[in-house]
Amino acid sequence: MDAQPAGVREVARILQRRVIPGSLICHVTAAELLGLPLPEKLTWEGGATIHCTVQPEQKRGSARKLTVHVRRDRPSLVVDGVTVEHPFSVLLDLAPLLSHDELVACIDSLGSRIRVSGGLTVDAVRTACRGRRARGIRALRAAVRDARDWVDSPRETTTRLMVIRAGYPEPETNRPVRDPVTGKEYWIDLAYPAWKIAIEYDGKRHFTEEQARKDHAKDELLHRDGWAVLRITVEDHKDSKDFFALLDEAIRTAEQRIRAHSEAVDQRPAA
Repeated sequence: MDAQPAGVREVARILQRRVIPGSLICHVTAAELLGLPLPEKLTWEGGATIHCTVQPEQKRGSARKLTVHVRRDRPSLVVDGVTVEHPFSVLLDLAPLLSHDELVACIDSLGSRIRVSGGLTVDAVRTACRGRRARGIRALRAAVRDARDWVDSPRETTTRLMVIRAGYPEPETNRPVRDPVTGKEYWIDLAYPAWKIAIEYDGKRHFTEEQARKDHAKDELLHRDGWAVLRITVEDHKDSKDFFALLDEAIRTAEQRIRAHSEAVDQRPAA
């Protein structure tokens, strides 16, 4: 049986421990180890080289499947036993390589609700950009304006940007809701609380039996509380006409309900 090729984490560990001790993993390799949503061509499996940073006194040339950057005193952190450059430095390296929306998704990912390590809030990225001069800084400043914390997937980023660009108000990201009966807590991907409209992105994992049960329980809770739930898939990102028709209808229904409630309140006799 053929041996499985080494994964990016294993290769990075070998590089730091045996090939170039003291180096920092950087660039797209650090981004991959941080779990940022990269295009496949920028990943190890997609053919990208391993990138590392060394101090000037350690200067050495790059090699096949290895790109060495010579940079002094780079801030770092440890991710699963591998020392990588600070996420902000990683974002600067990514900025010239990614589209605006791809870069927004990477910033969103660093501030994700479910991130375990290597997190960086949108405000921290914004602050780090101030007064900074570096390659990619203008693209990063533009991207951070559209980035938000508590976003759990790049498709949630795509959905939010799609909705805003279509002229709708910006929805709230990952709004928590708790079931008063079971005590379980859920999060709405994108929410319009005033209209009680929830937008849920259904990726591949949502079609597993376990996730389908969770989605059903969340939908039941939201429906009991008077929310409309709109589910969106990657196909809707390709052709959004039907999704926006459903969103328009949900908004119209919500506005009618709000007006009817307001009129009923106004007609109540004074106490």
